[in-house]
Amino acid sequence: MISMVIFEIKSNVRTWSDQVISFSTKEMKNVSINIKDTKCELSVEGNNENDNLRNIIVIWELLVWEDGYFYKPINYFVEDKEKSVGTLLSINCRITDKKWISSAVLLCRGQRQINENIIDNYKKIRYLDRKEQSMNASMFSSFFYLISESYADINLEHRLVLLMHICDGFAIEYYNGSKQNNSGNINIILKKINSVKYKQGASLLGIDSTKAMNALGETRNELTHYKYKENSLGSYISNSDTETDNMVNLYAFYVLVIALRIAVLEVIGVNVSDNIKNYVMDEHLDWIKLEKHIDEECVLPMNVFRQMVEKLQNQEQKF
Repeated sequence: MISMVIFEIKSNVRTWSDQVISFSTKEMKNVSINIKDTKCELSVEGNNENDNLRNIIVIWELLVWEDGYFYKPINYFVEDKEKSVGTLLSINCRITDKKWISSAVLLCRGQRQINENIIDNYKKIRYLDRKEQSMNASMFSSFFYLISESYADINLEHRLVLLMHICDGFAIEYYNGSKQNNSGNINIILKKINSVKYKQGASLLGIDSTKAMNALGETRNELTHYKYKENSLGSYISNSDTETDNMVNLYAFYVLVIALRIAVLEVIGVNVSDNIKNYVMDEHLDWIKLEKHIDEECVLPMNVFRQMVEKLQNQEQKF
């Protein structure tokens, strides 16, 4: 039996995104993923409709970890007969909030890694629940809800502390984290990206670079226990209602999401290159420079040009 979903995806640089993946597994005679422009066709040939649907959802989630958001299902077919996409959206965490789609970055670009081994590794950890004395199922679902449309209006601090709890739990479960060291556990995940560049970004936002790493753990403890911490991210925010100061929490959220995605991918056997890790952080450093109009040169060509245009406009306004 063949099931197929056609997804709509965000517009990316085609050479970074377009890809064809084809493989088979013990459960599936054939899996085909064709990503081109703003469409993705996912076809699964398996034993029956229910098995196919379960495997489609697993692959769909793997694409979230690699691309940063749930692709939007447009059509769903079983044996060429169209069915409601509502079957795929039965859990509303599978609708990613637009602002997180627009900011999502490709961690594997056109070299996405999805095969039988990676699917098996993901299944082994994804669905563990209380029956197995594990909270994995809730932890993974919490991440998907965190970036979902359902959480669109949730206060950023609440969103950030939930993300930190997820990082904390994942570090304890898979990176020898300590149940007595929440700050250290969050830093274990943070170090999956370039922590030097993270500190540079924190410094641009007015956070002491020597305290930037521990600030995340202090923030987690402050927001969890509602006990003020003088070195939390919040202590650097003079007015939480201003867009600029809100960037402190937004930057921490962006970076931790990327670091967690890399950590999860690493555990299931997917490699993210150092070049992409550096690019992602340069992109966020440039974002801070542009948003705060900092007189420090951007790194990425597209942002260098934008910064140059902005400077020229400012000079014209002076005259």
